[in-house]
Amino acid sequence: MAFRWPRDARDAGLALVPQHDLLIGAASVGDNLAFLDPAAPFFESAAARRARVARLAKTFAFELGSADTRVDTLPVGTRQRIEIAGALASDPEVLILDEPTAVLSPDETAALFASLRTCAEAGGAVLLITHRLAEVFAGADRLTLLGRGKTVKTCRTSETTPEEIGGLLLAGADIHPSKHAARSAAQHPYENLVLTDFTPTGSQGKQISLSLSPGELLVLLAIDGNGADTIARAIAGLEPFEGDVALGGVRLPGRGDPLAFRAAGGAFVPADRREEGLVAALSILENLALPDPPGRLFLDRRAMLSHAEARLAALDVRASSAAAPAGSLSGGNQQKLVLARELAHAPRVLVAVHPTRGLDLASAAAVRHQILEACRMGAAALVVTADPDEAQLFGAPIRVVTRGRLSAPHAPATPVATLGRLMAGVTG
Repeated sequence: MAFRWPRDARDAGLALVPQHDLLIGAASVGDNLAFLDPAAPFFESAAARRARVARLAKTFAFELGSADTRVDTLPVGTRQRIEIAGALASDPEVLILDEPTAVLSPDETAALFASLRTCAEAGGAVLLITHRLAEVFAGADRLTLLGRGKTVKTCRTSETTPEEIGGLLLAGADIHPSKHAARSAAQHPYENLVLTDFTPTGSQGKQISLSLSPGELLVLLAIDGNGADTIARAIAGLEPFEGDVALGGVRLPGRGDPLAFRAAGGAFVPADRREEGLVAALSILENLALPDPPGRLFLDRRAMLSHAEARLAALDVRASSAAAPAGSLSGGNQQKLVLARELAHAPRVLVAVHPTRGLDLASAAAVRHQILEACRMGAAALVVTADPDEAQLFGAPIRVVTRGRLSAPHAPATPVATLGRLMAGVTG
């Protein structure tokens, strides 16, 4: 008998929270949560759907947005929280979660793990797929470590240590410890990036004035939906803004112009590598050639292949060939491919949104290394992340964004608990 996912899975008591949500973008938050609830009646009032959203938000301590908001207008983090709440609400016998905490704040992560433990103690089975060792040792009873599709180790968490598992994960990875790149000693007539009285159009946050010099890196840390992503997209020309943005002395148009951003020396790594970073159906070499395809009347395929092979080797992108579809790569290799393209022409400014989200330790370390290497070569970098641990690993100043407002700079050694409180808007 054929197994129809997800309806038959729910009937069998199984729920899945995928890494990339499967919500219906054109439907509201309330509608999507009703679709995820097998007990929801076919005909249900709008009031009942709003009540469900409010109940789940309170039960799981998640910010789910307004019940009437279309899902495709929400940030990635809110969408993931909706998917998680819908799965937990069904009280499944088997729950599978793929990187569920990549978009959660520390408090939300703690609340999620409390719910998972309750599910397990009630007799349910929970399978968690994660790259975060702290979560494994804080919440799991047993672990299985996979490497390149093969089982490397399986045991109870009490029988091993984070150091052992981390060493196995990084075994063979040619990654050096990340240290914040020093500023370039070369003299530059302008700062690489200058924001003056800047704010994304429609934002309720305060105006932002800051500058980044050659070789300087700044981390914006925020729970999704607090405006850090929008700040990054506005700088990159994908959203309109008020005030001034200048790259190397070149002012960008406030209406939002990604071509002007690139022409001034900007590079952008979007939050969603699959939807915005790559054209999955095109080959790897075609994706790498998108910003500046060689040739005049016709594409110079030989030049494209030579360029692709050099970039794949430089960033250790593992693919069967440069002619393979970009969509066939793993998540980590897709992210490295986006970086390979964006860093190919030594950008003046790199804006990267959640560049290591959902990546394993080795891939995340490789991405950080490449960003810091770009800084060492003279670029200024602005990195957005929702992970306090990840923010610290860049070894650079951290500014927390809450409801569009930037905190004062914090040292990378600031305790995670303090950063978490700032992310949640708790300053006392």
